[in-house]
Amino acid sequence: MKSITSLALSLLFIFILNSCENTENNQKEEVKIPPVKIGAFYETELDSGNSVIIADTIIYDVTIKNTSKEDDWQEFCLKNVDRTALANIIFNGIYNGKLTAYDYQQESPMTIEEVKELEKEFSRDQIGKMQFIEEWFFDEKDMTMGKRVNEVMLAYEILNLDGEVRAYKAGVKVYLTDKSKNP
Repeated sequence: MKSITSLALSLLFIFILNSCENTENNQKEEVKIPPVKIGAFYETELDSGNSVIIADTIIYDVTIKNTSKEDDWQEFCLKNVDRTALANIIFNGIYNGKLTAYDYQQESPMTIEEVKELEKEFSRDQIGKMQFIEEWFFDEKDMTMGKRVNEVMLAYEILNLDGEVRAYKAGVKVYLTDKSKNP
């Protein structure tokens, strides 16, 4: 009797196990891979016919100034960043009429006077973070990745009484590729 019960339980276990495996196999076969966007992305040195759009819009912040003298890793990561040059290029573009500064909060154009007032309140040396809005693509043929930066926002450090960064204030935002947003 025990042998029959053991045999029945063993057969039941095998049946359940096979059922689970079949369900898993059936589920694997039903998975559909979404199509990728392929084709002419925009002019680039990469073969645009092979480019796959990875992100048509990706937004991320980058710390460009070490906030802690004890943070050796951040210091190492930022050792080759010339944040002053980038800030100068953006502000020179604004003052020379090549770029239009936008208020980050309002998404509205700023006047030159408003930009100058912002620069009286915050020095360029206080720019510690940037936000990028980009497009990313991948060339599967050559296995290379590229991107196009569409917008840049500069952010100023806000310090506490001890001189430590407690927050960031959005500064100017510029559109680099949208010609309708610039003179």
